[in-house]
Amino acid sequence: MKPFRLLFLLVPLLLAACGLSDQEKADYAAVQRSGVNSAIYDKMVHGDSLSLYDIEALAKARVNDGIIIRYLRNTQTIYTLNATDVQNLVNAGVSKSVIDYMMQTPRLYQPVPVVVGVGYGPYWGPGPYWGPGPYYYGGCYYRNGCQYWH
Repeated sequence: MKPFRLLFLLVPLLLAACGLSDQEKADYAAVQRSGVNSAIYDKMVHGDSLSLYDIEALAKARVNDGIIIRYLRNTQTIYTLNATDVQNLVNAGVSKSVIDYMMQTPRLYQPVPVVVGVGYGPYWGPGPYWGPGPYYYGGCYYRNGCQYWH
């Protein structure tokens, strides 16, 4: 019977942890009051990534830059912007701080290399091989850490 008591105590805690913070609630309320397209609002409520068009629409609706940057930070979407994209964002009224943040996302959220195992040998791929390195493991040459990218 004790496991069930523990379950009844943990379920409300887990559900409370899944709820929105006061900051997120305030941000979503501000986005909704701005009159932005309901599809964009729905994307934000569901935690989906925003397209460049969505960000332009938020800027045109005069949504606060802090709200946009907080949302982009929470979703960790990586934006690879070219000169045309940046010019379109500027023309749409997106602030310099939002554009600067978007340009930093490839560096901020680049994937971390995963070393699948430790092996030795002059062979490529996972497995127990013998001999001196470097060894190839999922995107990098392994010798004292992933420092030799291919």
